Amino acid sequence: MRLLNDAISIGKKAIIADLHFGLVPFYDRELLEKVLKLAEKFQTLIIAGDVRHLGKKSYARDFLDKISSVAELIVIRGNHDIGINGFKALRIGKFSIFHGHAMPGEEFMSSKVLIFAHAHPSVFIPSEVGGIKERAFLSGEVEIFGESRRVLVLPAFNELCSSTAVNLERPAGFMFRRFDYQSWEAILPDGTVLSLKSISKK
Repeated sequence: MRLLNDAISIGKKAIIADLHFGLVPFYDRELLEKVLKLAEKFQTLIIAGDVRHLGKKSYARDFLDKISSVAELIVIRGNHDIGINGFKALRIGKFSIFHGHAMPGEEFMSSKVLIFAHAHPSVFIPSEVGGIKERAFLSGEVEIFGESRRVLVLPAFNELCSSTAVNLERPAGFMFRRFDYQSWEAILPDGTVLSLKSISKK
């Protein structure tokens, strides 16, 4: 598994999440081009939920058709994906991939590595003049069924999405209600690794 800015890869498969296509009130060609540029480098593109943005006019079908023309496309449904066909979760070897808004089932939670999204994680990095908020992966370990599992939380691939500074407030999703994530690490798109404990609000 490799981290690729705001995506990851497993072999010839790339994984992204939280595109929220339709978030802006026009056909977001910039987002489409960003997705296509990544998809062209891989055999398969997996979208781990929230292809579309619920409540807004969506061109999601056309968006997905264009992606399918350059790579095999696998969609895992998120909570915004009403009307879009896809999987509840997906297992690839030791990896389970799901959106993160709801439990995917015990067969997926028993994998060695759990990859999910939904939370739009970021970190707030304080400075003398205030600070900045940066999108980030979250990486850590949890105990499930008596065994340690590695978790990786994907940032929103759409940079226009709002994000949750996880060192200041609890992110959305069942995993953050069930497990203590304060000992996890945040990994910025440039590869910088930060301990959440070191940047948490005192």
